[in-house]
Amino acid sequence: MTAQSSAAGPVVLLLAARNVTAARTGRIAVLETAVRGLRRTGARVVTVAITAEPGPGEWLGCPVVRLRPPSLIRMGVAACASIVLRRTLNEALFDSARLRTRITEVAREHGAMTVVADGIRTWEAARSTGLPVIAHLDDLLSERYASTEFADGNNSLFGYFRSHIPSGLVRPLEAVVKRLLWLEARRARRRELAIAREAVVTALTGEAEARRLEASSGSRVMALPMAVEPREPGDPGNADPASAAFLGVLHYGPNIAALRFVRDELLPALRQRGIDLKVTVIGQGGPEQREEFLRSGLSFTGYVDDLSEALRGHRMFISPILSGTGVKTKVLDSLSVGLPVVATPLGIAGIPVEDGRSALVADSAEELADHVAALHADPELARTIGAAGRNVLIEHLSPATVDEGWHDALSEAMKAGQR
Repeated sequence: MTAQSSAAGPVVLLLAARNVTAARTGRIAVLETAVRGLRRTGARVVTVAITAEPGPGEWLGCPVVRLRPPSLIRMGVAACASIVLRRTLNEALFDSARLRTRITEVAREHGAMTVVADGIRTWEAARSTGLPVIAHLDDLLSERYASTEFADGNNSLFGYFRSHIPSGLVRPLEAVVKRLLWLEARRARRRELAIAREAVVTALTGEAEARRLEASSGSRVMALPMAVEPREPGDPGNADPASAAFLGVLHYGPNIAALRFVRDELLPALRQRGIDLKVTVIGQGGPEQREEFLRSGLSFTGYVDDLSEALRGHRMFISPILSGTGVKTKVLDSLSVGLPVVATPLGIAGIPVEDGRSALVADSAEELADHVAALHADPELARTIGAAGRNVLIEHLSPATVDEGWHDALSEAMKAGQR
């Protein structure tokens, strides 16, 4: 232990495969929870953000070291190596000897005693430091990529990374990657099992996914979701009964697929009931995504500075997610202000709400339309469901609850380091 570590608590290196100071996404919310939870245990956190984007050198009161990802040429070489080594193509995005060496140097410079790895993409770099690794995989990529809905409804496979690829190469590369999703799913499965068996601590955001990986790997897997502070509740009963909010960045394929479902199935089913639902889409998105939904009954606000205020002005929140894995931060944000949630089972996966009491859940457009119609007609129902959902957040997914998990994870990593 260094003098710095012993005086101010252990130093934890958070290795992030993204620009953590950019607009908040679900994954950034998970990393925020990790930083705050670790700091409340007495640890000092240093974040290494693998990004080409500029930004502040501090995040959540902790230093941020920015390291550029490999060039496209190096990524191509790494992709070929991943195929030979039976790793995932995801890992090729951040895999280079230079980057691994630099990350190890940063760990030594700051006297880090353990590393938190942001998903599969950073596992090898975290492992190369020689320090105990807490591998937070977020969700099971193997299950996400194996989903037919994910492949068929996804026109944005590269997500936020799409902006780093020359525009002329995006569509050809996405077409190739879409054809390789089945192989990526199989390799992700092998990598998830290997990581669970080797990492000092392995974690996922969802409890059910954690238990599945634990059973298949034979190793302990923790559930460490994002935590959302309960905020000042609104009064959905007083809002426009035909107003609904949807939250999500539009570079993520499952969000686009959900909006297509809203446009093509949910809104027509509601019009048959005489309801013209106005859906406000909150979240960043480019003109290409917005153009697809022109004249569809959806309005786009883009990124908002005060998310709570933007959500409080609606009668309900809709989360008709058809593919994907993990806990949806968007739903937690809506629960935090007492907004009643109408969702598919995947939309509330990992969140212990109960259909009919703290959320309204259904599989089909017709059943979802029935739930929307019920909230539209009954302001008291909106208040009751919204308040019950907010209580679920307070009891199960508030910082006080999730911090305990991060305390346990850090304790295990520190014990491993001492051994």
